[in-house]
Amino acid sequence: MSKSIKSLHRRVTIKDIAAMAQVSIGTVDRVLHKRGEVNQDTHDRVMAYVKELGYTPNLLAKSLALKKNFSIAALLPDAGENSPYWRKPLEGIEKATHELMDYNTVIQVYHFDPGQETSFSHRLDEILKNKPDGIIMAPNFHELAMQLMPSCKALHIPVILIDNNLEDGSELAYFGQDALQSGVAAARLMHYGLPARSEVLIVNLARNKAITRHMLRRETGFRNFFERISRQRQLTIRTISIDLSDENEPTATLGKIMEKTTHLAGIFVTNSRVHKVAQYLKDSGKGKLMLIGYDLIEANMTYLENGIIDFLICQKPEDQGYKAVMAMFNYLLTGKKADRVNYSPIDIIMKENIDYYKKINIA
Repeated sequence: MSKSIKSLHRRVTIKDIAAMAQVSIGTVDRVLHKRGEVNQDTHDRVMAYVKELGYTPNLLAKSLALKKNFSIAALLPDAGENSPYWRKPLEGIEKATHELMDYNTVIQVYHFDPGQETSFSHRLDEILKNKPDGIIMAPNFHELAMQLMPSCKALHIPVILIDNNLEDGSELAYFGQDALQSGVAAARLMHYGLPARSEVLIVNLARNKAITRHMLRRETGFRNFFERISRQRQLTIRTISIDLSDENEPTATLGKIMEKTTHLAGIFVTNSRVHKVAQYLKDSGKGKLMLIGYDLIEANMTYLENGIIDFLICQKPEDQGYKAVMAMFNYLLTGKKADRVNYSPIDIIMKENIDYYKKINIA
């Protein structure tokens, strides 16, 4: 690093970069915002100084200079009693909203019933009528979302997806877990504790059996792993889908299965509702089964701490909500796109390390 660069003990500006690269401020602006033609040598020299100086745009000054208000709509499942997981990404969106209060940006959150396709489509229609500058969306109903995305494109409204990915190229970016790989991780954890010639149950829990593509991909990853080892271990894998709109569920279905099954050794729940299976196992006294599910919500933590749930696979949903909003804001302000796919970590939480993750969440 040159002496002149070392001497900068303040915020780096475009003017600093122009001076170092010996070009005009206009040239630096064209390079940063990909406007107009700049020869390759000049482009590379400017970007080298951008990196060396650690330049970041002054977003507040830029947003004020544009004198434009940005509106971002967020479409999420309702975080009710049956879907407490959705409080987590909402917390991230609220954090981003607070940080963007001074940047001429408003984030409006809309909720839909995760058990009703029509609720999703009606809320998206409402959003499109308001013509926001950008949309953050959890596309729980995959086929329906695929049908509705062209409407967003026709109105030139960019969409960033969280939690579920459509993977058709219509989205600006995706923030969420690699569902397939998380299923593989769950299977590897499960197989360590299984005796030979045992049975494993995959449980999909949702109201009206509204099973998301994310859940199905987790199941696929889980099955893919066991298909490679099932011959040696003589394992049987079964899948059931339980409708939580029935107040007797999942107790009724799980009770029938337990009556007929003598070799059941493990249960994999494909979403955050694993606590409902844990409650059944606790109340029924059916003995210890290996139980794996998703997400560090309060109800799950209780059963993890008392040993009924063995592992939780977590994906930092707060980060998904926060990063999606910030990525949309940066795109609207600067035109800079986030990476198309932004995977969350696949964190494995157990009784022995849960206290550390509690502290992370509080922070």
